[in-house]
This record gives sequence, C-alpha cells and structure tokens, in this order.
Amino acid sequence: MALKKLIDRRSMMLSTAALALAGTPAFSQELTKVKVGWLRSSLSLVLHPIAMDEGFYKKNGIEPLTKTVRSGDGSIGPQSVMQGELDVYIGVISDVAKINSEANENGIQPPLVVAALGSPGATNLVLKSSLPFNGLDDIKGLRIGVSSLGSAHLVTFRHYLAEKGTTVEKLGLRLVAVGGGDMPPALLSGQIDGFLHSQPTPSIAVATGQAKLVLAPNQMGIAGTSPNVGIIVSRKWAAANKATLTRLVAALRQTSEAYPTIPKDRIVKIAAAHLGGEPELIAASYDSVDPRLVPGQQGADTYWSVEMSAMKERGEVGKNFQQKDLFDFGLIQ
Repeated sequence: MALKKLIDRRSMMLSTAALALAGTPAFSQELTKVKVGWLRSSLSLVLHPIAMDEGFYKKNGIEPLTKTVRSGDGSIGPQSVMQGELDVYIGVISDVAKINSEANENGIQPPLVVAALGSPGATNLVLKSSLPFNGLDDIKGLRIGVSSLGSAHLVTFRHYLAEKGTTVEKLGLRLVAVGGGDMPPALLSGQIDGFLHSQPTPSIAVATGQAKLVLAPNQMGIAGTSPNVGIIVSRKWAAANKATLTRLVAALRQTSEAYPTIPKDRIVKIAAAHLGGEPELIAASYDSVDPRLVPGQQGADTYWSVEMSAMKERGEVGKNFQQKDLFDFGLIQ
C-alpha cells in the first residue's frame, strides 16, 4: 500500500511538471540573439529602448544586442546590414532607398528591405530667437543645420517647401552638416542660423532662451505625417530568419500599442537613460512626438508621396524605382 501511494505521488508530480512545461513558451528558456543597430538621435527612435526596458523583446523571445549609430552617421546602419555586421537596423530610410535604387539600375535585386515603418511627423524647424519669422521669405539665405545632406528631415522639409511653391535653392538656404546633439551649441555659437531635427533637440535649444521653434510637424502639411523610421534588414537575412524578424517586429508593435498607457515619467526616464538629455526637456517634448509603428501600406504610400517624390526629382533614386523595391510587409505576416 505504501509503495502504491509513493508511485501515485510521483506520477502526480511528473504530471504537474509536464503541465507547467507545456504552458511555457519555448523561447522563454533561451532567447534569440539579434544584432540590432539603433540610430541614437532623437525621441522619434525611443520605441526600441522602451521595448528593451519594458520587456517586450523578452516577451517575444528576442535578446537585442544593440549597437548605437550616432546621428549624422545614419548611412553606417544600412551598410552594416549589407555586410552582415548587423541583422536589423532601426533608422531612417533614405539611405536604403539610394542603395536599393543603385542595385536596381544595375539589374541586381535590391539587397535591403524595410519590413515596418514608424514615427510619423518628426521634423521641426528651429531658428535663433533674434531672427524674425513671419513666413518662408524670412529664412532666405540662412545657414540651416541638418544631420546629413540625405537627412530624412531635410527631405520632409523639401516636400513642405514644394507644397508652398518654393525650394531650398530658391530660398538660397545654405545647408550645414551638423550632428543632432551638436545643433544647439552650433546655433548658440553662431555657426548656423537654424536647424532641422526631431525632439528633444528643439526643446534643448529653446530652453537656452536663444532659439525658437518656428515650424512643428503639425504645421508641415502632408510632409508632417510621413513616417521617418524603418525596420531595415537584408533580404538574405530576412529569408533565413523570417520567424525571428516576425517576433522582433511584434515586440515593437506591442510596444506601440502599450505606449499610450505607459506613464509619461517612465517614458522620460527611459529616454534620458538611452538618449541622454535633461528629463525636464524630454518631458517638454513628449506631446509633440509619436514614435509608434504605423500601418505598413498606409505609411508606405505617404512616404512615397513625400520623401520618394523629392528624391526622384533630385535624381537620388531612379525614375523607375517602385515601392516593391524598398518595402516588403509580407515578411512579418
């Protein structure tokens, strides 16, 4: 009888253990390591650190091995993905379009692909406080800082100018390449008269008392709604790691859905830790930033009408370059 009770008890323990294992996701035991390049430039890119710190990557079985890319060096990200040094790059899309268009022109399948889009409407124009601004005529001949001459903010601004019937060239603007973090000091020292960038850089400059925000995203028409951030991978890596890519984008999508419910002070703390800057300045930028992912096709259509039309006009991509040469949202379905 005692032996029977011992056997029954052991059977019950084994059954309980089996049920516990059955209810545990397989990836909870071992996370998939993914080499992620992250453009560390502004609050527009804060979704990635939120996903890390709030556990959304871990929940989806992903362990991101993050390599930061400095604002102004954004072209390094896509190049690193092409060379296999990174699996995924979270950054601006314009350099990807140029790389893929060049491949397309040479009869080669475009090597990179954007699997998801986010952060609509992030471009701001800041000027010195001493300069008047009642309209675009007031910025004629000014020196305007941009993170690079391929900056997504510059592309957005060009489209806005086109909506208003003018161009950078007609206004005689002198574009100066300045890293995002260096823009406020460059403005204060007189190296530039203004700059184009996303938050919190404008709030940092305004807080000095010597700068003013003259155009926010919601004042830039259609251009102000275009997505600025892409989840970028190589087609080769995506084909071999579709499940991993799907889980990584799912983590960012879940972060997007949770974003409005995460306390503001928590977002500010995460942003300050990963992006740097004073918490009070980040808090002042909070209401004018939306770092979330957007519906893929809708975002692609807006991007095509804003950034891509301007890039084609300037000859930065071929006239026959199409959406399928840049985007593939089916990779994560």
